[in-house]
Amino acid sequence: MKERIYSIPLTDALNGGCDCVMCALEEKLEHDAVDYFMGASKMEPDVRIMTNKKGFCRRHLHMMDDAGSPLGLALMLDTHLNEIVSRLGKRGKVGGLFAAKKNLGAVADELESIIGGCAVCDKLTAHLNDAAGNLVYLWDKEPDFRRKLEASKGLCLPHMLLVLKAAGSELNGKRLDEFADFIVNTQMEMLETLNEDVNWFTKKFDFNHKDDDWKNSKDAVPRAVNKLVKFE
Repeated sequence: MKERIYSIPLTDALNGGCDCVMCALEEKLEHDAVDYFMGASKMEPDVRIMTNKKGFCRRHLHMMDDAGSPLGLALMLDTHLNEIVSRLGKRGKVGGLFAAKKNLGAVADELESIIGGCAVCDKLTAHLNDAAGNLVYLWDKEPDFRRKLEASKGLCLPHMLLVLKAAGSELNGKRLDEFADFIVNTQMEMLETLNEDVNWFTKKFDFNHKDDDWKNSKDAVPRAVNKLVKFE
């Protein structure tokens, strides 16, 4: 069933004590998506047609290059480059003042289309949307998962947004209100505490506080980074 697909990895992420359960899952899903395109699927005609058209973003192309399969990547890049040459070629050569004015905009639009897509990003986004819905489902249906989530370090802000949007599709009425209250209230408590820790970290560089205890502020900056943005 769709709602069960990510139950085990979500539970594993919670058990790992991560700063954001969705970040931990996204890291796994991202590597799985890269492995998918670098694996046997790259030889499937429908997959190759799609990767030829969409290509890959900078981050994921570098991840594929680091995967240690240069021939596999070269096979995809060969037909992807053929696609690019063909698409740009249809716009004609930009030569001469008149031709440049006539064709430059069309070439720029085509380039924007070529570099604006990523097969890995699209696959990852779809999986993350499903996983966010699964998290809401598990919170609603599995008391043990709910307890673990409520005792966790919460979510980063981008994944908080993703989960709240998923809740609007998964729940309604009182259960939706209860989930939204849980997410917003617990996140606010954590953010306020984090704000205090970061503030105290800055004050420790003031001569007047040099001998004071660091309290919980020594790792406040990396914790703030993890809370404000999802993993990279």
